[in-house]
Amino acid sequence: MTRTPVWPVVAGVIATAVVWELIGRTQAFGPSWAPLSTVIAWAFTPEHRGLLADGLLQTGSEALMGLVIGSCAGIALASLAVIVPPLAPGLGAFASLVNGIPIIAVAGVCVLTLPRDATPVVVAALAVGFIVFVATSSGLASPLAVQRELFSVLGASRLARFGRLALPSALPALIDGLRSAAPSAVVGAIIGEWFAAERGLGPMLVAAMQNYAIEQLWATALAGALLSIAAYVVLGALRGVVAARFS
Repeated sequence: MTRTPVWPVVAGVIATAVVWELIGRTQAFGPSWAPLSTVIAWAFTPEHRGLLADGLLQTGSEALMGLVIGSCAGIALASLAVIVPPLAPGLGAFASLVNGIPIIAVAGVCVLTLPRDATPVVVAALAVGFIVFVATSSGLASPLAVQRELFSVLGASRLARFGRLALPSALPALIDGLRSAAPSAVVGAIIGEWFAAERGLGPMLVAAMQNYAIEQLWATALAGALLSIAAYVVLGALRGVVAARFS
């Protein structure tokens, strides 16, 4: 398995940090763009470090729950479309319809109809579901025709072909879908918190904007970005393991 070189990633991170710092120091985009060094200094101040850690833990747990729920829904719909082929067009249309609803509108409806604590999880799950549905559907269709014919010749039932051929073949694509969906889960959780929650990165962003707390705003946004990147990297590592076993 070919490994992606690390140095381009490191170079990209360093270049981004340098550009961020220069823009902040020169105020090229105005005083609302804080230098990276100032943002990091704010984040590691003792009284702010605990605030950020609590927000990360809250948003991370909501994003994880949303990722699990949305992924289960996407996998279930894609699997049902394979097991019962006549349902496939309807399930695909339903998934596309749900995905087409603006996430801001979903969050607003959730605030009115659901417990406030449930809103970030539901919004995160809806942000994830369609991505996982498409990835799983693609993976379930990946077995070669000769493989499917062999199972048919051996008299395997539709469920047996699904469980022993289609599902194992779909795992690499499924992990790819989860990796792509993880950042969306974080964004969905933050948007849900924005509307309804009292804890998490969402309320911290709202408070920072209302009070013109520039360092807090940038530190919170950076924390959310790092959370998304961490989830992407972890699932990327898992994808390598799964691909080595099932590809």
